[in-house]
Amino acid sequence: MKQVLSNLLAFVALIALVGCSSKLNESPEVLSALDKAGSNRGELEKVLRHYSKNPEKLEAARWLILNMHYHYSVEGAEIDSLEKVYEPLLGYKVNFGLDKELIEKWNKYPFYALLRKDDIRTVKSNILIDNIDRAYDDWKNIPWNKDLSFEDFCELLLPYTIGDARIKEWRKAYADHFRPLLDSAYQGNDAVEAAKHLNDIIIKEDWKYNDELITPHRDALVLLDHRVGCNRDKIDLLIYAMRACGIPVAIDQLLISPESKNSHRWVVVKDTQTGRYIPFGTDSMEPDRNNPPRDKRKKGKVYRVTFSRQENHEDKFMNIRSLPIKIAHPCIKDVTDEYFVPDSATVPVFTDKKNVYLALPVLDEWSPIDVGKVRNDSVTFINFEGGVYYVPVVVNNSVFEACGYPFYRDRNFNTVILKPDTLHKTKITLERTMPLRNSYARYLSDYVIGAVIEASVDERFTSPDTLVVIQDTLYKRRHKFVSPFPDKEYSYLRYSAPPGKFAMIGELELYSDKDSRNKLTYSVTDKLVDRSRSYQLYDGNLAQAFTIPEPGAKFHMKLDRKSTLGSMRFTARNDGHFPIPGHNYELFYQDGPNGWKSAGYCTGSKDYILQFTVPDNALLKLVDLSSTDRSHKQVFTVKDGKIIYTLDFGFFNLRP
Repeated sequence: MKQVLSNLLAFVALIALVGCSSKLNESPEVLSALDKAGSNRGELEKVLRHYSKNPEKLEAARWLILNMHYHYSVEGAEIDSLEKVYEPLLGYKVNFGLDKELIEKWNKYPFYALLRKDDIRTVKSNILIDNIDRAYDDWKNIPWNKDLSFEDFCELLLPYTIGDARIKEWRKAYADHFRPLLDSAYQGNDAVEAAKHLNDIIIKEDWKYNDELITPHRDALVLLDHRVGCNRDKIDLLIYAMRACGIPVAIDQLLISPESKNSHRWVVVKDTQTGRYIPFGTDSMEPDRNNPPRDKRKKGKVYRVTFSRQENHEDKFMNIRSLPIKIAHPCIKDVTDEYFVPDSATVPVFTDKKNVYLALPVLDEWSPIDVGKVRNDSVTFINFEGGVYYVPVVVNNSVFEACGYPFYRDRNFNTVILKPDTLHKTKITLERTMPLRNSYARYLSDYVIGAVIEASVDERFTSPDTLVVIQDTLYKRRHKFVSPFPDKEYSYLRYSAPPGKFAMIGELELYSDKDSRNKLTYSVTDKLVDRSRSYQLYDGNLAQAFTIPEPGAKFHMKLDRKSTLGSMRFTARNDGHFPIPGHNYELFYQDGPNGWKSAGYCTGSKDYILQFTVPDNALLKLVDLSSTDRSHKQVFTVKDGKIIYTLDFGFFNLRP
């Protein structure tokens, strides 16, 4: 009898639940979203009922539910294990790297195989209600948000997560930590100023930078406690902190860099006084209304990460399976015209396909970043950065192929089409395989000028001799120094970085004679330096750098045997992008729909140079045939005998 009664009560409860559910007065779109929630439907309905008497919060709840379908998190014990990998780095005062074994292990791990939890099927009502209440209070009560629209509130304050991070209740923890600090630093009604002060606070609290692992997004509470990771991780931390303090922010990004295959992201704050978005949060950029910061990166196209589905963007790339997921994602919005003066280019194409894409010739691939409008035998692309090499491409059997010639927009807003002229050729000399930013060259030199190398007979350096004081930029890759005491024997050396600077050295070779024939072996004795991979001082790889990221860094070296020190070869830290002696290279030129064609071969000389003869008006790329790593080669053109990388065009169509 008890069992029958129990079943009857359960049936009555089920009928009541169904009846209650049917009373929800929702649009077909919301009801469709609820259908997708499966067994989690009841949790979402709780949220809607909870706000039934508060129209604005109810609309916020609907907005989240309508867009939850496009978001998910990944779960697994492996994610917790990752934090154990990062944990030791937090104990160091400087930014050390991870062990090689750990990097190899985790970068091979198939994170895509982790359990995927769709938000709409898993996020509980208490998390959504807490998130909505706190975000709504900040929208209504913080003075700088008084002119923030409902639409901006939803996108810039309301989202409860970022990317595929695990779902956590993070707003209270972040608010408890950061709000008192912000309140003590700023009392005003300007969102840009508030963002500036909070950004300064976060910078002072420190961040251990490490980009050696490729991982899912880390959850908000982990980032609050573990301030270590790559640029993406730090940007996520900034977003959580800003939103927890009621500052309206979003993430802008270049999906694929014109200078590499990498993506890059930064934070933007909505300036409610002007309506503009001000970038900050990376590359030392600070929010500034009067002088919006520039990061000096070529971008091509800029997209904003949104929580809501961007129908126009999704429709552009519908059913193109071969597109990278980051460009086809439905929750990004093209905001290129916020960074660059609106522009367009019409170029000829040789295809009967309806969809032609704007692609970057990055490495060995065509990387699409937008779609154009085809008309007859031409395609028109709109809103992109000038001074960047582009190629129109189509999809053939899931592979992108050029359907026209490369082009770029010059300073006069003319479209320059790069159709190779094989009847007229130019001899060129390559001293680098990638461009060198002036700022980066100055940065590298800054950590060398003023450095001192001393030698001693005893490890206490009671009476050291100064062998070298580096007084100027070292332009040669293996700069030779001759010892002022060539006949004196030593057992120890000490390197002292310039005052207030890090130690950054590509290679330090020691020789017993002036002619640099008899090489000496040595080891680094400092325990702290062990984390900095001291073997990079003498491994013969000029591209790898030994670094101690500590102001005024010093380290000691012990010779394997007591010896004279006649000379040394010093290689300052460099980017490694130069022709390697003995390596075989091939240069290609791009011939539009005919693909890449060889312009010849060359072997790297002992002077680190290559020479080729190339067609005029051609887009060129260099391939190191002796290496399996082709990940950092950029395309270029030649004008008046000068190598022109996209960086060499400068920045000329920026928004004022």
